[in-house]
Amino acid sequence: MDVWASRNTDHIEWGKARLGQGTIVACEGKKIVGFGKMTPTGLLDMLYVHKDYIKKGVGTLICDELEKQCETSEITVYASITAKPFFEKRGYKVIKENEVEREGVALINFLMTKHL
Repeated sequence: MDVWASRNTDHIEWGKARLGQGTIVACEGKKIVGFGKMTPTGLLDMLYVHKDYIKKGVGTLICDELEKQCETSEITVYASITAKPFFEKRGYKVIKENEVEREGVALINFLMTKHL
């Protein structure tokens, strides 16, 4: 079970929101291998890389493009424990640690920012 996504998620609406303005999609052939989205306010809303493509540069390419397109002087991201080192290497700094409950499971994430 993926606790970040609710069991009641409307997958069509979720997909429409992800593929709106500010979304970068990485593909290999017809397969989506990663995607990310930056909001107009500088929130890196989501960065996802398929498990078979982690540590192959996909996340870096997506994040590079999102940062180039950012219209604000600061980017904010809520990074998971596993994503935190990736963002730290990119110059993001931890502002605070958060505990979020999803489907009855407590998860840790980190509010991080980067000044451009």
